[in-house]
Amino acid sequence: MISNTLIFSLLTFSYLALGCMALAMFSHFRDSFKQPPTQAQSRGLYWVGWSILIASYYLGISYLGFAYGSILFIGILSFAGLLVILTASYRPRHLPHLMAGSTSLGVSLMLIS
Repeated sequence: MISNTLIFSLLTFSYLALGCMALAMFSHFRDSFKQPPTQAQSRGLYWVGWSILIASYYLGISYLGFAYGSILFIGILSFAGLLVILTASYRPRHLPHLMAGSTSLGVSLMLIS
């Protein structure tokens, strides 16, 4: 059964993962922090983003099975991508703060469910 806490926790972790991948790029990092990223920061953000993305996909398929979990994950990932694009385009300085809030909300939702 699909629960709201599962959907919102997948959304918050997908937002965090895609936000890390966006900050791994030079222009988004510079717009958010007003300085260019080092090579280590860029690679670290990139791999952390992929790790969180894989973990959230595993979370989805472990609760709902492979078929429904994959469908739900792709839909939520698309919506999270839209949110990251809008945040990075219009409020780039708020992206790290929203990612931190997304992390705390996602962890608290995981503890609830």
